[in-house]
Amino acid sequence: MYVAVYHYRVNKEKTEQFVMLEKKAIEIYLEHGCLGVEIYRDAKDSGRWMEINRYRDLGHHNTVVSAVDNDPRIKPVFEEFINLFDDEAGRPQKTSYYRML
Repeated sequence: MYVAVYHYRVNKEKTEQFVMLEKKAIEIYLEHGCLGVEIYRDAKDSGRWMEINRYRDLGHHNTVVSAVDNDPRIKPVFEEFINLFDDEAGRPQKTSYYRML
C-alpha cells in the first residue's frame, strides 16, 4: 500500500467551496483507479485539513496521477482549488508513505 497525504489550511469562509472541489476531484481520481480518498478536518483547528489518497504501490500512484493530469475535467477544478489558499504556507503540503505492517 502506498498513500499520499496532503495537509491544507483553508479559511473557514472557503470551507464549502473546498468541500465541493474535493468531491469533484475525488470522483475523477476514483474513476482513474485511486483506491480511496479520505478527508479529515482537525478536531481542534477547523481550518486545518488532511487528505489521504490510497494506491496499491508507487507505480499505481504514478499511473493514476498521470491519467488524472490528462483528464480535461481536472484542470478547472485544480485552478479553482489552488485559488482557495491565501499564501504559500496554506497550500497543500504532500508527504508519501508505504504501508509496512
